[in-house]
Amino acid sequence: MKAYRNRVFAVLASVAIAVTCGVESAISVPLQQEGSQIRLNGQPWNGKWIRRLEDGQQQIFVQENWLDGALGLELLDSNRADEQRVKWFSVPFFTEVAFDRPIQQRYLSIDQFGGQWRTEIDGSTLNIFTPDVNLQAIRRGKQEWGDRVVIDLNNRTPWQVQQQENTINLIIAAEALPSLLTEVDTTKGNLVEALSIQSRNKQTILRIRTTEPAEAVVETLSDPERIVVDIRRDRPPTEQNIVWATGLRHRRQIVALPNPNVKSEQDPQTLDFTVTSLLVDLSQPGVNMRPIWSSPSGMFGTSTLKTMAQQWQATAAINGGFFNRDRKLPVSPIKYNHQWMAGPVLQRGVVAWNDDGSVLMDRLEFAEELTTSNQKTIKLSHLNSGYVQQGVARYTANWGETYTTLTDNEVLIIVTGDRVTSQFQAAKAGESKIAIPRNGYLLVARKSADLATELATGTQLRGRTIISPNTFTNYAHVIGAGPLLLKNGKPVLNAKLEQFRPPFDTQGASRSAIATTGESGKLILATIEASGDGKLPSLAQTAKILQQMGAVDALNLDGGGSTSIYLGGNMLNRAPDRIAPIHNGIGVFVQPVQSKNEF
Repeated sequence: MKAYRNRVFAVLASVAIAVTCGVESAISVPLQQEGSQIRLNGQPWNGKWIRRLEDGQQQIFVQENWLDGALGLELLDSNRADEQRVKWFSVPFFTEVAFDRPIQQRYLSIDQFGGQWRTEIDGSTLNIFTPDVNLQAIRRGKQEWGDRVVIDLNNRTPWQVQQQENTINLIIAAEALPSLLTEVDTTKGNLVEALSIQSRNKQTILRIRTTEPAEAVVETLSDPERIVVDIRRDRPPTEQNIVWATGLRHRRQIVALPNPNVKSEQDPQTLDFTVTSLLVDLSQPGVNMRPIWSSPSGMFGTSTLKTMAQQWQATAAINGGFFNRDRKLPVSPIKYNHQWMAGPVLQRGVVAWNDDGSVLMDRLEFAEELTTSNQKTIKLSHLNSGYVQQGVARYTANWGETYTTLTDNEVLIIVTGDRVTSQFQAAKAGESKIAIPRNGYLLVARKSADLATELATGTQLRGRTIISPNTFTNYAHVIGAGPLLLKNGKPVLNAKLEQFRPPFDTQGASRSAIATTGESGKLILATIEASGDGKLPSLAQTAKILQQMGAVDALNLDGGGSTSIYLGGNMLNRAPDRIAPIHNGIGVFVQPVQSKNEF
């Protein structure tokens, strides 16, 4: 069974070409057509599709999340990247998979279940017309956990659920028998306050009003075709394990830990946490991972992970390091293709990797210093960071074209080549903006007038970077957050060492994490949400959960409201209206060798 996730859609139209699913059209059409709009029985939706003509046979593929939201198609566990196991008013069956290029969306063939449909291609719009269906009966029953509503049909048909506060609307592409409009049971149930039915233009809307916020969990069955709707207070935990593409597996699982607060046999013995994860195999050709951030032009800005991933054309992504939500600036490291976009702070955990699949997780110590022409050594506070401290910080063109003052009375020092070329005394924070030289850098002195004096115009400078462990210098990409959770399979959590303040180390929160496994090049990207009774995991519990999942080394990423994971156009762990803006993330890019299932 599955719970519905709301979506909003729209459409446009052009010149019509009529075809029938799985049968060659008599009208000459291009070998390949594609579009981004769908009309289902006249109703407009946003949804991508492709039409392929091969060996005289037509195939139509539709974006998989559209099939989920508009038809009610259920995705089941599947171990093959070229086929997806699904269920729709039937026993489970497999349907062919196709991808765009670079892979951002996955598409499923409708041949297996659309044989009775009529389709028309109208410019960029795919029109789908399903057979006329009668809604024959509505049956109700009270259950221990709530209420069950069963809708009997004479054929399978599209359905959707829309939910707002205490109202659940079940929209079915079927005409209700006239007698049902007056005979339907509208009495009060355990959670159902009232039930009403409307039917016209071959569409029936069953409106269910509940006494309190409730979940609608829906399943379709066959022989005879029927829709089963369970109205309950909670959503039963469900698990899923899908090979989404070669080198990329999506998994949702329940991980149980002992309940530390058990006082009697009646208390829950375990805490069951919902884990949504991506297993990424960097050893597979064409599978890569990159840091991503909100604005490719610089370090300022935040956006949702979905927006960020789509801007970077990533197949999948998870949120990354810490940032200042008010300033919209990073306060943890981002290294992209050997370039420090944002520098490390404190001695916190990071993950580093190369394109060959080698990965290193450890605590990183990073420092920079300048030596002046009169042999004065100046230790710099930070590189390209929104983490503001007293001292001299350095900003390069990776920060952006300009720098805007972050604190009052900063001294801005322009370095061109290896020499100070000018100094500027700024006033209030946010009021001064200065260009960062591409052939040099900007030094910002904060509450450090004595150091600014050492950096007078004309002073020649020599810089040095100190990294420990030194092995980090061999890695092209870095994302940092912390604390480090596991090393060589053992817990190494030490929030105090990484300068996290209490109660950060003990409080519960939604979590994001990245971990290595025992197999070379295979990584786990995971989000961990509350247990069934609402308990959120602590950092120590997060480490134990990852251990159970087979993690060897593991790093905590930014969590709480930032916790988000994305795959193929969908947020996996949160509803669209609950996605918070973040600064950066880790993007997964899949570009396999061209095959007939890519376009």
